[in-house]
Amino acid sequence: MNLRPRRRPVPTIPIVSLIDIMVILLIFFVATTTFKKEKTQVKITLPESKSLGGATQAPESRVAISITKEQKIFLDGQPVELDKLAIAITSLKNAKPGMKLELQADTTAALGVLVKVWDSLREAGYSINDVPARIQRAGGS
Repeated sequence: MNLRPRRRPVPTIPIVSLIDIMVILLIFFVATTTFKKEKTQVKITLPESKSLGGATQAPESRVAISITKEQKIFLDGQPVELDKLAIAITSLKNAKPGMKLELQADTTAALGVLVKVWDSLREAGYSINDVPARIQRAGGS
């Protein structure tokens, strides 16, 4: 009678065939992988903060085109006729090449006057989008 416990044979794993399978999988993944190139779909301009870090710039000064409730037009504080506004803006632009404009109008200003001012701005070479408008009541904000 044999009292020794019987040893089970240790199962052997055929490593050579596993290495072959791994190499085939590696070749498959390398061959089928597509590497994406960085594509710019949409260009955006991120907002910048003037108060967070960096040197602060001097506040931008703008020349005002004002329209009173009496429908009178002032360019940089000087009264200007509506028909001659484009000429006055052009001459001021030639005198101060880097100037920026701002439109200040009373809430009771006629829409027709505003449209004529915008036409004068276009004649002088300014885009309406570059001239911010501030519509407010006379004597208040």
